[in-house]
Amino acid sequence: MFSSSQWARKKFLSAKIDWVTYDNYRELFDYQPSISRVFTIPHYSSCGMVESMVQIFKLIRTLKKECYDMVLDLQGLFRSGIICGFSGAKRKIGPWNGREGSLFFYKERIMPPPPPAQERYLEFLRYLGIQPDPYDFQLPLLPPILDRKDYIVIHPYSRWSSKIWPWRNYQALTLRLPQFHFVFVGIGPWFPINEANCTDLRGKLPLGKLIALLGNAKAMISGDSGPAHLAAALGCPTLVMFGPTDAAESRPIGKKVFVLQSDVSCSPCWHAICLNKESPLQCLSGITVEVVIKKLMILLEN
Repeated sequence: MFSSSQWARKKFLSAKIDWVTYDNYRELFDYQPSISRVFTIPHYSSCGMVESMVQIFKLIRTLKKECYDMVLDLQGLFRSGIICGFSGAKRKIGPWNGREGSLFFYKERIMPPPPPAQERYLEFLRYLGIQPDPYDFQLPLLPPILDRKDYIVIHPYSRWSSKIWPWRNYQALTLRLPQFHFVFVGIGPWFPINEANCTDLRGKLPLGKLIALLGNAKAMISGDSGPAHLAAALGCPTLVMFGPTDAAESRPIGKKVFVLQSDVSCSPCWHAICLNKESPLQCLSGITVEVVIKKLMILLEN
């Protein structure tokens, strides 16, 4: 999404392009030279709803002083709608399918195209007369942070417990592929990693180093998560397992992406916690280790 600044810069050569993002995503924008300034706000999950709104209104006062010609709300939610609506910009543009009352804050609305989700963001650029390459994310290839180059990254976590492939499957995967070296990343429930062909970097990598790790990896295996999208954007061969969410809607975009999704009646359900009491997480447990290995081999060969 943030790579849209590079495409906008090609049309608006002398424009000042600023971004508003959550503070935990701030580092991603260090690799986009077209961005003039980045404003951050805390997510309500880290500071509470009241403090989050206080910070938003402080930000609005700052934005008004900038006298923007145009503000684009790519998110289409209440918080982003408020920022857009009270920014003081001449043009306030948001999506027609904005939620949580955000539609009331826009002067211009963009009709979102069919999935995947990335197309909704690219449509903002097309609305402004820009034709972006959907596979060019304008991300740099950073120097490697590991001495070895033959590793596969595994990101086993997600904010939704219903998106997590059973941990025993990841263990079985690494044991059955001793010829490969696996690097585990992410933040989530603790699981033991004792296999000789594994490196544990969970909870140790800032975003900049994660970009470097993924950009130089042989492949990546993950559930539906932000790092999976980042890996695909970097051109890393990426294997993604979908359960409660719909791959057609939110699959990572890249030329080297494989998607796995079980054909079960309750998927996609879009629930953060599995409600299937008879067969919990059937949508993910139905993706076997054998299937993942087979698809991984095809991905690596291609």
